[in-house]
Amino acid sequence: MLPFNKITQRNLLIALAGLVVLLLLTRPEKAPELRKASALRITSAAVQIHDLVPYETVSGRLEPMRKAMLHFELSGQVQERRVEPGQVVEADALLLALVAGDFQDALDSAEARLQLESSNIERDRELLKLAQRNRKLQEAEVTRLETLGKDSLISRSRLDEARIKLLQLESEVAELNNSVATEAARLALLQAERNRAARDLSRTRLPAPFAGIVNAVEVQVGDYVTPNDAVLELIDTSRLDLYVEVRGELAQALAPGQQVNVQVNGHPQEGKIVALQTDPDPVTFTHALRVRLPGGGARSGMVARVQLPLRPLEQVIAVPVTAVLQDEGHSYVFRVIDAVLARTEVITGRRVNDLQVVHSGLEPDEVIVVRDVAALSDGQQVQVPDADL
Repeated sequence: MLPFNKITQRNLLIALAGLVVLLLLTRPEKAPELRKASALRITSAAVQIHDLVPYETVSGRLEPMRKAMLHFELSGQVQERRVEPGQVVEADALLLALVAGDFQDALDSAEARLQLESSNIERDRELLKLAQRNRKLQEAEVTRLETLGKDSLISRSRLDEARIKLLQLESEVAELNNSVATEAARLALLQAERNRAARDLSRTRLPAPFAGIVNAVEVQVGDYVTPNDAVLELIDTSRLDLYVEVRGELAQALAPGQQVNVQVNGHPQEGKIVALQTDPDPVTFTHALRVRLPGGGARSGMVARVQLPLRPLEQVIAVPVTAVLQDEGHSYVFRVIDAVLARTEVITGRRVNDLQVVHSGLEPDEVIVVRDVAALSDGQQVQVPDADL
């Protein structure tokens, strides 16, 4: 057993420790000290007047500058297929051909009739000369017999025969004159027939109307085709066209020949407006716009974005976009008046890059907060750096 004085000493120490803990737990809290809130440091700038050129970006897909669905102009059976999809061809290169035997025969027949008629015309010219000489001789004979007198029965008989022969010669001359006079018309008819046969023969061959790439071939050798059948698609991708629909406001600010910026697959290119629909579509009330650009850096089917300029905005108030607070459909800015914020409603217009046009609510040279406006409040004290004034 421990001595009595040691037990008493230990209990005393425990009691003192408990008393200290109790005093710590029950001590009164200090009254909070109010600290003066420091003014918020802001970034501000003076309102300025700007001359701006707004842009609007629209997108569409690129198409070949030229694209043709080719047809034969007459019916027939395919005899030759000279090309395949993806093949590059020059202008006038032969693509497809039909069996041409019947058309060649028609041309040969027309040429033969034309040659025969030309020979007949030469013959009639010579016969006319002979007939005219014979008529003159017969006229002289009739005149001679008339001078011999009319009393002799033989003379009257010979005179009648001479007159009949003269009439026959005059009829022959008239007929030959008519043949020679109409020779040009007869030759023209036969020449037209010959030319038509030659065109039909040439139509059995389908040439490339322009240099390009064969995109599709729809027929095989042996197929029978008609003029209604599309047999081949040819495209020209040396340059590409971007087709878009634009609003009337954009259309009024654009003109054919104008240069515009086009983004294709993230790469900028320069395009040129080659067509602009003047009268809008009656359903969509939009204007069709075609922009042409080089085909080297792009391919047909790619999505492209074209930046189209609107009418310039001259001498307008514009503030940084970050200075405008949107709240329940209204727009506000914070003016700085003697280091105090004044929340001011403004009427905004078009956004141009990082600037927001303000139509009313601000005056030039007023100081406004230009960033971090969402956390600000009306009447708040702020610190304005000297550099912002």
